[in-house]
Amino acid sequence: MIKFAAILALALAAAVQADPARPVVTTNGGQIQGATSSCGLFCSYFSFMGIPYAEPPVGELRFRNTVPHRGWEGVKDGSEHRSSCPSSSFFGDGYSGEEDCLFLNVYTQQVVGSRPVMVWIHGGSFSGGSGESWIYGPDHLVQQNVVIVTINYRLGVLGFFSTGDEHAQGNWGMKDCVEALRWVRNNIAAFGGDPNNVTIFGESAGAAAVHYLVLSRMAAGLFHKAIAQSGTALVPWGFQYNPQEMTRRIAEKFGYPTNDNAELVRRLRYTPKGEFVNLQEGWTDIPIPRGFRPFDFVPTAEPANSPEPTFLTERPIDILKAGTFNHVPFIIGYNDAESLFMIHEHRIDSTVWNAFIRNPQFFVPHYWNIAANSPASTAVSQAFRDLYWQDRPLGPDIMLEWTKFHTDQQFIYACDKAARLTAQHNTAPTYYYQFSYDGDLNLVKRVTLLTAWPGAMHADELPYLWSMTNFAISPILPTNPAVAVRNRMIRMWTNFATHGNPTPTADSLLQNVRWSPFTTQNMEYLEINSSLLPGSRPNRERLDTWYQLEEQYANDPFYYPWQ
Repeated sequence: MIKFAAILALALAAAVQADPARPVVTTNGGQIQGATSSCGLFCSYFSFMGIPYAEPPVGELRFRNTVPHRGWEGVKDGSEHRSSCPSSSFFGDGYSGEEDCLFLNVYTQQVVGSRPVMVWIHGGSFSGGSGESWIYGPDHLVQQNVVIVTINYRLGVLGFFSTGDEHAQGNWGMKDCVEALRWVRNNIAAFGGDPNNVTIFGESAGAAAVHYLVLSRMAAGLFHKAIAQSGTALVPWGFQYNPQEMTRRIAEKFGYPTNDNAELVRRLRYTPKGEFVNLQEGWTDIPIPRGFRPFDFVPTAEPANSPEPTFLTERPIDILKAGTFNHVPFIIGYNDAESLFMIHEHRIDSTVWNAFIRNPQFFVPHYWNIAANSPASTAVSQAFRDLYWQDRPLGPDIMLEWTKFHTDQQFIYACDKAARLTAQHNTAPTYYYQFSYDGDLNLVKRVTLLTAWPGAMHADELPYLWSMTNFAISPILPTNPAVAVRNRMIRMWTNFATHGNPTPTADSLLQNVRWSPFTTQNMEYLEINSSLLPGSRPNRERLDTWYQLEEQYANDPFYYPWQ
């Protein structure tokens, strides 16, 4: 009987291996069987989805450093995604996802060869999202002779809770990203990828995560290029300076000890996951003022004397100023009208105006450490109101100018500052861009019914890289100008992944444009619009005012006090 079972197992394994549409790849953890996916007429690629790269972070592994997956027996089916990490439901109350969520997905047109690898880190305020192909479909990218990897990482409280001491160091979600990159280093060659040519890229919180990986010694050597789209580690919503305050709030919420972190963490390890999700700010919440303080559960600085390996022990601004980050070719950029979502939020809650009318100090960047209602606070607040809407009354009449202020406050200033400090120290080239195309693939703008407003809003560039299959949109013709913009962006991104240069040679698709590296002397950037337009110092007047005010009034730029 045992002999028959062994023969049957061998026969089944041989049958699995014999299907060319469903190749089997051997990883360090075990075998995974892929599936063939279509990317158009006469175009296909292999999908290997739901590959576990780490042990489920449950029970005693909750709030601990990521543990590599121990492996599995037999051939794992990689034709479908597995669980995403717990996050708030996109609509209404409740949550979705499971803690057993540390999976990644590999997309490749061939499982032989050695092609550049691009590892995507999704956005979602560090509290939502996943790497699934319904929103990050690789159809366009894989055709450019690259291997695409998308990952899940722990989110919200489960991903970024910290007691600020040895009992819960924090940065669990970022350590998941590091472990996923280790998996890529050790296994991607079996999928036709080059482990010595890995580019990390991401958008929004995913872009901030990319930048954190650039800043972290733990991630050194695991990637060779980086792209941050609409986010850096300097964004005002992306770094938690006071994790102890979050610890106190959670303890009080659950009635757990507030003076014994060891006991608190012990109890939290066995608290139902849904109770955590209900605590965290998410991407559909509307904090007022939005983006003017850190989200509650985001990366933080770990104690330097932590007993376990640390991801980050210093403030991002200090690492950037010292130049002690991973020096790799780096693209940093943003969309020109990121914060048009403010219009959508004002439709839902018109009291936002009142918050700023009653509290003019809200106009003052909190990371400049300026005392509320001080002469400096009054001067900075007045300067911004004069700059953006000539101090006209707050209300619908200044909505366009209002969104420009929020765009600069939440995104552009942090991207520009990061680009300058990176270029100042980076021994590899730094590239800077502004995406401003407003066309038929700006899906976020269309879903939120904001097409009457000019510019590219937050996440509008994503459909120019990814196939978003679950969005109900009308097909566009190949002659649509948006297709040319998409093709150019994909070419530049994959050029960069291949060569470390987005425009390495003259290319008619790219209009023979050369995207020059950004330096603190020339401050060159590329405008990605219906055409590619090289330029210098984007949004100069607005940003000059920011830098002048920072120099004149800020006490400790990029310090984030809790008010």
